[in-house]
Amino acid sequence: MEKKNTETRRILETVIPILLLVLIIGVGHTAFKLDENTRDIKFETEQNEKLIAENEAELNKQTEKRNELADQLEQIENYNETLAHYHDRFFELAGELENKILNDESELKIAYLTFDDGPYKMSNKFYDVLDEYDVQATFFCLKKCAEFGYDYDEIYDAAYRKILASGHTLGNHTASHKLGKNGIYSSVERFMDEIKENREFIEDRYGYTTEVMRFPGGTGTAGNKYYSIIEELRDIHYAWVDWNSATGDGGARILSAKEYRDNVLNNTNGKKLLVVLMHDYSDNTLIALPEIIEGLSDQGYVFLPLFYESQAVNR
Repeated sequence: MEKKNTETRRILETVIPILLLVLIIGVGHTAFKLDENTRDIKFETEQNEKLIAENEAELNKQTEKRNELADQLEQIENYNETLAHYHDRFFELAGELENKILNDESELKIAYLTFDDGPYKMSNKFYDVLDEYDVQATFFCLKKCAEFGYDYDEIYDAAYRKILASGHTLGNHTASHKLGKNGIYSSVERFMDEIKENREFIEDRYGYTTEVMRFPGGTGTAGNKYYSIIEELRDIHYAWVDWNSATGDGGARILSAKEYRDNVLNNTNGKKLLVVLMHDYSDNTLIALPEIIEGLSDQGYVFLPLFYESQAVNR
């Protein structure tokens, strides 16, 4: 019995330290894992706090940017309102000047420089000359895009935008300018469809509503459809205008720059409201343009863009 107890004690003395060691190792491992988890949790917490801080900073930054954009938008809207006000006031004063001139209350005369069939790839050169002399003109444009055989590209797009940005009047000259048997004058409906198509094109792309148009070839080209067409034009708030002066650059024969200049300057005949027809595809017209402007100025003309209420147009 004593021998058995001695054996049991010996086993216990051997086993207990091992169990204690295992327990210590287990506790230590558990403590290490807990510490590791604690570190992980702490790291994740710090990362989350950092992420939250970054998100808050980004949110604040985006809020500031949004507020800044809102302020800019308000300024733009106010600017557009101011611009519209001055635009309306400008043409109101232009109308008053016309009345004074026509009533012999002013010695001034008005020249409306008009350019048909554009824009063209060289149109920007005409804009440069007009800018140099601080002159506003009127451009009767077509819908220049591929379906009508033109390459609508950045050059034409820039031309439309330049016309508007420089204070020129953008006029409607139909979408295609297609004459002949099956052209724009083949029916009243066909003509009006072309006018509406071009107006929508300009409105959609540039946010500008045209109010003045010119008949391709002039009103006489419309023939017996003219009176029906003008009734339709009145219904959609259009004024139309021909011309009482021209360089002659639209003819079949190309003239010199001097001849184009003289065709205008030598045939003003003291007209109080002069509407000059030109084309911004003509090299010689471009050469003549500075002398035309200077010569008309010497004759007492000031330069304005056409507008719907002008007495130089028909309504």
